Amino acid sequence: MPQRLCVIEFITGGGLAGEPLPGTLAQEGERMLAALLGELGALPGIEITTTRDHRLSLLPGPARCVTIGPSDDPFAVWGRCIEDADAVWPIAPETGGVLERLCRLVLEQGRRLIGSSPEAIGVTASKHRCAEVLRWAGVPAIPTRPLQHGIPESDSGWVVKRDDGAGCTETFCFDDARALRAFAAGASNHGYVIQPYIAGTPASLSVLCRDGRAVLLSCNEQRIERQADRLSFDGVVVNALSRERPALEPLARAIAAALPGLAGYVGVDLILTPSGPIVVEVNPRLTTAYVGLAEALDMNVAAAVLGVFDGDLAPAPWAIGTGRKTVEVSTAHRPVTTPHP
Repeated sequence: MPQRLCVIEFITGGGLAGEPLPGTLAQEGERMLAALLGELGALPGIEITTTRDHRLSLLPGPARCVTIGPSDDPFAVWGRCIEDADAVWPIAPETGGVLERLCRLVLEQGRRLIGSSPEAIGVTASKHRCAEVLRWAGVPAIPTRPLQHGIPESDSGWVVKRDDGAGCTETFCFDDARALRAFAAGASNHGYVIQPYIAGTPASLSVLCRDGRAVLLSCNEQRIERQADRLSFDGVVVNALSRERPALEPLARAIAAALPGLAGYVGVDLILTPSGPIVVEVNPRLTTAYVGLAEALDMNVAAAVLGVFDGDLAPAPWAIGTGRKTVEVSTAHRPVTTPHP
């Protein structure tokens, strides 16, 4: 394990220090960061550094915090923190290439990256490209095409979202083709993809990956709500779908084989249908489910992730969801932290 570990959470860690903080995404980032730092703090011999948006309170615990102000270049500050570390664990959205850029910076400075390769991130950052790669490899994934390429046939409606979006941000649902065509006619709608709406149980997987191999940690049920033409992510029940493990373990392995650059913790969004699971997207980073994973599985997940990069992909025999707890993680709005006075 690294002696000096730098953890960079993009949204609360200064990536938007000169812009408004997005409430829901900031809250999710804060909770993932707190869960990760709590687990890392329980491991002996690790010196942790993280960064912090100037508007947020400093974090409790042993981590050293570097504050990023509104006039700072966050990538310059992160670069100095990376230089002082042995390894770096980034948490960032794929949107706009942010996660890929951050991971490349880590590798350019010769530090160990606790995460997926920039190449794998580049594929998964595009919902269209990721679906194509998975489907080519025989993995069931939702047919996905750029919105400007036309509206596919569908008897159940359509979902439109940002090709590089995070979560349910800017995710729209249409039953009526006329309303969809009006939306697609907007000049600002380039960068969107369209998928047929598929009914079923929204789910996610928490997976450890390395070199084309995978260990499935938990099968989770997602809370996805529809309000008018919008879809929203309202939380996840970690480990709630452990009964689906026999069908989903082969799927996790197939995804890892199709995208061998995936490494460490990976989240997979999918829909469970009567004819089998269908992959929606792959997230090469911590996801909201991570917040409840340690409690649900009674294990230090961060230690297992770090072990992956020491060549140990071994928690499968005992990190099984069957018989363990379920933990609900709600995204109901709450303050991120108490601001500085």
